[in-house]
Amino acid sequence: MDRRVVCVSGSTQGIGLAIAEAFARTGARLVINSHREDDASAQALKTLSALTDVQFVHADLSSAGGAADFISKAHQCFGRLDTLVNNAGTFRDSAFDELTEQMFDTTFALNVKGYLFATQAFVRRLAAEQQNPSIICIGSTNSEAAERDSVIYDASKGAVLMLVRSLAVTLAGRGIRVNGIGPGIVETPLTRAGLDAPMVRNRLKQQIPMGRIAEPDDIGGAAVFLASPEARYITGQMLFVDGGILANQMSWGD
Repeated sequence: MDRRVVCVSGSTQGIGLAIAEAFARTGARLVINSHREDDASAQALKTLSALTDVQFVHADLSSAGGAADFISKAHQCFGRLDTLVNNAGTFRDSAFDELTEQMFDTTFALNVKGYLFATQAFVRRLAAEQQNPSIICIGSTNSEAAERDSVIYDASKGAVLMLVRSLAVTLAGRGIRVNGIGPGIVETPLTRAGLDAPMVRNRLKQQIPMGRIAEPDDIGGAAVFLASPEARYITGQMLFVDGGILANQMSWGD
């Protein structure tokens, strides 16, 4: 991946930052992103700058215009883009009777619409001679398996799975590969509070065949592989990095 340019949305903390770090270790140049210009963004930029050439683009990907603007600014940073990682996302669910139209619109705007229109803008920026351009969309085990009181989020991640497949079929003739990564339960700044609730962490570990909750670093290597020449014949796939959750019908506990 040496000197290739990788653009990762939502990448100043959690899974997105871990993906950016994994690419940085391969020698790829990076464009990272957040909708905030805050301490996390500054720290991410400092951390990654010690590993590779990196630029930060402030952009909100919840609209088609914001997604296109993000790609345009990212392209200006290095004059080219080779890989796009659609990672920026949100979770806005609550009990079924309390779901609102705003929760639905906010979730789908970032989790689905942002992915689609960032991809469209990315494809338009590709040069005809570029080798192995690729797109990676971050889905979830919720792309295939539902959780109680997660109706909107589950629906959005199911949409990501079909977005990956449809884009892969649509763009294959242009030599562009599109794949997804479906993380299971991952400890991030956004999930830590829920994981630390009484009994939650141990109960979740009992459902994971590998017996532990994932760290963001567990996801980064999968992204590098899918963008690499070693994956040159892989497209339209969702690689689930879940410790075996989806393979397990149920956990009987101790």
